Amino acid sequence: MLNVGECVIYGSHGLCKVREILVPSFLERGNEKEYYMMISAVDAGSVLYVPVDGAEDKVRDVMSADEAMGLIDDIEDTPEIELLEGKKAEPAIVSVIKRNVVEEMMSLVKTLHKIKAMREAEGKKFAALNERYLNIAEKLLYTEMAFALETEKDVVKSRVIEELSHLPLETA
Repeated sequence: MLNVGECVIYGSHGLCKVREILVPSFLERGNEKEYYMMISAVDAGSVLYVPVDGAEDKVRDVMSADEAMGLIDDIEDTPEIELLEGKKAEPAIVSVIKRNVVEEMMSLVKTLHKIKAMREAEGKKFAALNERYLNIAEKLLYTEMAFALETEKDVVKSRVIEELSHLPLETA
Protein backbone atom coordinates (compact mmCIF):
# COMPACT_ATOMS: atom_id res chain seq x y z
CA MET A 1 0.00 0.00 0.00
CA LEU A 2 1.21 3.49 -0.83
CA ASN A 3 1.61 6.16 1.82
CA VAL A 4 0.41 9.74 1.85
CA GLY A 5 3.21 11.97 0.53
CA GLU A 6 4.80 9.18 -1.53
CA CYS A 7 5.70 9.90 -5.16
CA VAL A 8 5.20 7.21 -7.78
CA ILE A 9 4.85 6.83 -11.52
CA TYR A 10 1.25 6.13 -12.48
CA GLY A 11 1.24 4.80 -16.03
CA SER A 12 1.11 7.41 -18.76
CA HIS A 13 0.12 10.06 -16.19
CA GLY A 14 3.73 10.07 -15.00
CA LEU A 15 4.98 11.41 -11.71
CA CYS A 16 2.23 11.70 -9.09
CA LYS A 17 2.18 12.38 -5.37
CA VAL A 18 -0.27 10.59 -3.08
CA ARG A 19 -2.15 13.43 -1.41
CA GLU A 20 -4.76 11.41 0.46
CA ILE A 21 -6.28 7.94 0.90
CA LEU A 22 -10.04 8.29 1.02
CA VAL A 23 -13.46 7.03 0.05
CA PRO A 24 -14.52 9.58 -2.60
CA SER A 25 -17.93 11.19 -2.28
CA PHE A 26 -18.67 10.51 -5.97
CA LEU A 27 -19.05 6.76 -5.32
CA GLU A 28 -22.53 5.25 -5.12
CA ARG A 29 -23.80 4.21 -1.72
CA GLY A 30 -22.83 0.60 -1.11
CA ASN A 31 -19.96 0.85 -3.57
CA GLU A 32 -17.57 2.60 -1.20
CA LYS A 33 -13.92 1.71 -1.80
CA GLU A 34 -10.69 3.37 -0.79
CA TYR A 35 -8.91 5.42 -3.42
CA TYR A 36 -5.59 7.17 -3.65
CA MET A 37 -6.04 10.84 -4.42
CA MET A 38 -2.96 11.69 -6.48
CA ILE A 39 -1.70 15.03 -7.69
CA SER A 40 0.10 14.98 -11.03
CA ALA A 41 3.49 16.66 -11.31
CA VAL A 42 3.29 16.40 -15.09
CA ASP A 43 -0.08 18.10 -15.62
CA ALA A 44 -0.21 20.85 -13.01
CA GLY A 45 -3.46 20.86 -11.08
CA SER A 46 -4.53 17.44 -12.35
CA VAL A 47 -6.07 15.24 -9.64
CA LEU A 48 -6.35 11.49 -10.15
CA TYR A 49 -8.40 8.98 -8.18
CA VAL A 50 -6.93 5.49 -8.26
CA PRO A 51 -8.60 2.53 -6.51
CA VAL A 52 -6.33 1.17 -3.77
CA ASP A 53 -7.24 -2.37 -4.85
CA GLY A 54 -5.13 -3.19 -7.91
CA ALA A 55 -3.09 0.03 -7.80
CA GLU A 56 0.17 -1.87 -7.35
CA ASP A 57 -0.22 -3.16 -10.93
CA LYS A 58 -0.54 0.38 -12.28
CA VAL A 59 2.19 2.21 -10.38
CA ARG A 60 5.94 1.88 -10.21
CA ASP A 61 8.69 3.47 -8.18
CA VAL A 62 10.34 6.62 -9.44
CA MET A 63 13.78 5.98 -10.95
CA SER A 64 16.80 6.67 -8.77
CA ALA A 65 19.29 9.48 -9.36
CA ASP A 66 21.84 6.88 -10.51
CA GLU A 67 19.36 5.48 -13.03
CA ALA A 68 18.59 8.98 -14.33
CA MET A 69 22.29 9.79 -14.75
CA GLY A 70 22.83 6.41 -16.39
CA LEU A 71 20.12 7.16 -18.97
CA ILE A 72 21.90 10.36 -19.93
CA ASP A 73 25.43 8.95 -19.81
CA ASP A 74 24.47 5.89 -21.89
CA ILE A 75 22.34 7.74 -24.45
CA GLU A 76 24.74 6.85 -27.27
CA ASP A 77 24.12 3.14 -26.60
CA THR A 78 20.36 3.54 -26.17
CA PRO A 79 18.71 1.59 -28.98
CA GLU A 80 16.46 3.47 -31.36
CA ILE A 81 12.91 2.32 -31.99
CA GLU A 82 12.06 1.17 -35.49
CA LEU A 83 9.11 3.30 -36.54
CA LEU A 84 7.02 3.10 -39.68
CA GLU A 85 6.55 6.24 -41.76
CA GLY A 86 3.95 8.89 -40.92
CA LYS A 87 0.73 7.97 -39.14
CA LYS A 88 1.65 4.29 -39.29
CA ALA A 89 4.16 4.98 -36.49
CA GLU A 90 1.45 6.17 -34.10
CA PRO A 91 0.47 2.78 -32.58
CA ALA A 92 4.11 1.98 -31.69
CA ILE A 93 4.66 5.44 -30.21
CA VAL A 94 1.43 5.36 -28.20
CA SER A 95 2.30 1.91 -26.89
CA VAL A 96 5.65 3.15 -25.53
CA ILE A 97 4.03 6.19 -23.91
CA LYS A 98 1.28 4.09 -22.28
CA ARG A 99 3.81 1.68 -20.76
CA ASN A 100 6.04 4.57 -19.61
CA VAL A 101 9.12 2.41 -19.02
CA VAL A 102 12.11 4.74 -18.69
CA GLU A 103 14.47 2.91 -21.05
CA GLU A 104 11.77 2.71 -23.75
CA MET A 105 10.87 6.38 -23.24
CA MET A 106 14.51 7.40 -23.71
CA SER A 107 14.65 5.26 -26.86
CA LEU A 108 11.52 7.01 -28.15
CA VAL A 109 12.89 10.48 -27.34
CA LYS A 110 16.20 9.62 -29.03
CA THR A 111 14.46 8.22 -32.11
CA LEU A 112 12.08 11.16 -32.53
CA HIS A 113 14.90 13.69 -32.02
CA LYS A 114 16.95 11.91 -34.69
CA ILE A 115 14.02 11.92 -37.12
CA LYS A 116 13.50 15.63 -36.40
CA ALA A 117 17.18 16.44 -36.99
CA MET A 118 17.25 14.42 -40.22
CA ARG A 119 14.10 16.15 -41.52
CA GLU A 120 15.55 19.57 -40.69
CA ALA A 121 18.85 18.67 -42.41
CA GLU A 122 16.84 17.78 -45.53
CA GLY A 123 14.98 21.11 -45.32
CA LYS A 124 11.73 19.32 -44.48
CA LYS A 125 9.24 19.80 -41.66
CA PHE A 126 8.97 17.47 -38.70
CA ALA A 127 5.47 15.96 -38.67
CA ALA A 128 3.09 17.65 -36.22
CA LEU A 129 2.02 14.25 -34.93
CA ASN A 130 5.62 13.31 -34.11
CA GLU A 131 6.18 16.71 -32.49
CA ARG A 132 3.15 16.15 -30.26
CA TYR A 133 4.33 12.71 -29.16
CA LEU A 134 7.89 13.92 -28.65
CA ASN A 135 6.57 16.63 -26.32
CA ILE A 136 4.51 14.09 -24.36
CA ALA A 137 7.41 11.65 -24.05
CA GLU A 138 9.82 14.38 -22.99
CA LYS A 139 7.40 15.77 -20.43
CA LEU A 140 6.90 12.35 -18.82
CA LEU A 141 10.57 11.35 -18.94
CA TYR A 142 12.15 14.67 -17.97
CA THR A 143 9.71 15.27 -15.09
CA GLU A 144 10.65 11.93 -13.57
CA MET A 145 14.37 12.43 -14.18
CA ALA A 146 14.26 15.95 -12.71
CA PHE A 147 12.55 14.62 -9.58
CA ALA A 148 15.14 11.85 -9.23
CA LEU A 149 18.01 14.29 -9.75
CA GLU A 150 16.43 17.01 -7.59
CA THR A 151 16.68 19.57 -10.37
CA GLU A 152 14.44 21.33 -12.88
CA LYS A 153 12.93 19.64 -15.92
CA ASP A 154 14.53 22.22 -18.25
CA VAL A 155 17.98 21.35 -16.88
CA VAL A 156 17.41 17.68 -17.71
CA LYS A 157 16.04 18.53 -21.16
CA SER A 158 19.06 20.71 -21.97
CA ARG A 159 21.44 17.97 -20.89
CA VAL A 160 19.67 15.28 -22.93
CA ILE A 161 19.44 17.48 -26.03
CA GLU A 162 23.12 18.38 -25.64
CA GLU A 163 24.04 14.66 -25.57
CA LEU A 164 21.77 13.91 -28.54
CA SER A 165 23.33 16.72 -30.57
CA HIS A 166 26.69 14.92 -30.48
CA LEU A 167 25.28 11.75 -32.07
CA PRO A 168 25.63 11.09 -35.80
CA LEU A 169 22.47 11.28 -37.91
CA GLU A 170 23.30 8.32 -40.12
CA THR A 171 22.58 4.82 -38.92
CA ALA A 172 25.53 2.50 -38.40
